[in-house]
Amino acid sequence: MPDSDRKVDDLTTKLRHIILNTRVPLVLPGFQTNWTCFSGTLSNWCEIFDRKANCLPIFERMLLSDSNTPQWERKRTQLGMTTKNFLQHHHMTQPYWTAYHYKRAEELPAACKEGIDFGCFGFEEHGNDYTFWLGSQGANTPCHYDTFGVNIVVQVYGSKSWLLFPPDTPLKSTRIPYEESSVYCRENFFAPAPKELASLEKYQSQAYHCVLAAGDVLIVPRHWWHYAEALETSLSVNYWVPLKRDLDIAFEELIVKHMVESFAKNESEEVKRYLLNPNQLEEIVLKPTDLFDQFERAIKSAESTESKRNHWNNEYLSQEEVNQLLNCLELQVHPLQIMSQDAYTHLLTTNALRHTSSPTESQVLSPTLELLINSMCAPVSISSIKREFFQRLGEGRL
Repeated sequence: MPDSDRKVDDLTTKLRHIILNTRVPLVLPGFQTNWTCFSGTLSNWCEIFDRKANCLPIFERMLLSDSNTPQWERKRTQLGMTTKNFLQHHHMTQPYWTAYHYKRAEELPAACKEGIDFGCFGFEEHGNDYTFWLGSQGANTPCHYDTFGVNIVVQVYGSKSWLLFPPDTPLKSTRIPYEESSVYCRENFFAPAPKELASLEKYQSQAYHCVLAAGDVLIVPRHWWHYAEALETSLSVNYWVPLKRDLDIAFEELIVKHMVESFAKNESEEVKRYLLNPNQLEEIVLKPTDLFDQFERAIKSAESTESKRNHWNNEYLSQEEVNQLLNCLELQVHPLQIMSQDAYTHLLTTNALRHTSSPTESQVLSPTLELLINSMCAPVSISSIKREFFQRLGEGRL
């Protein structure tokens, strides 16, 4: 192996160890991915998309003034438009944002993903398992954590703000709306109500923040809460590194799925739209599945060593050992620091200026029933059910 190749290999190996083991978010400023599809401007990329796409992309749109609660997907409208029209439309300030969010690689033309390879981070066997996020200024995802994986986010064009909190931050978790593999919180970081600012202030000691510019990379450790918002028209690509411990979490997610769909299946369409994110609604309506068959497959996956070949161990190094790797890495990597009180307060109060008190959707579900569903689907409840199930499963096999 030539010395130059060995040097690159050593770099990606160290980087993989760091990504899998860091306990705090990391930013890699100006990281050179050299992905062919992004060699030109965003306008160039969109031109290729429109020329090669088999059908008109469906964007989602959200009024900026619809801010009494987090900007849940159920409150957005959908419209078909070319990416060129999207860019032209948002060249000027609009009272809403528009986004082509959470689009998996197989949904995009081959030319728009040419050369994308997360091997530069030490993860060669990713296939097409990555996701695109194209959005105008203000496009956001409500604060949540991903139940699976470590998240690598590559900011390709534009800039995006990220507010992050560690897993033990006592945010108010909710599974309404239900999104497979996402646990949302009820706090409204897009536009907090002035009366809520005092309760949000208590999270300052656990708040981390960064603004990703084009070319920057963010590493989000497992189960970190995050709220992301585009500061201008932007495009990012992310990859969730699959972990061996995900195989265990998959069973918990199936329990949640069964509970929420059991509540929803005999309800009105209005209630279903309230309980389920649009993609989940399509799944229950268009692709009914036997959840118990999925349970059986999840059990076999959890017990099979063969299924773990493409999943990674994580947190096998201490943070001190990670810091040692960072110190000898020939690459700029910045661990995020806790926000100062002034910076955190400024972010919240600035976002609070967008808050409108007028509710934009009716109370579809009774507050008591919503509390019941969230209590049953709370992570601690689901973990207890899983523990009890496997205990009984083990006893049954003796």
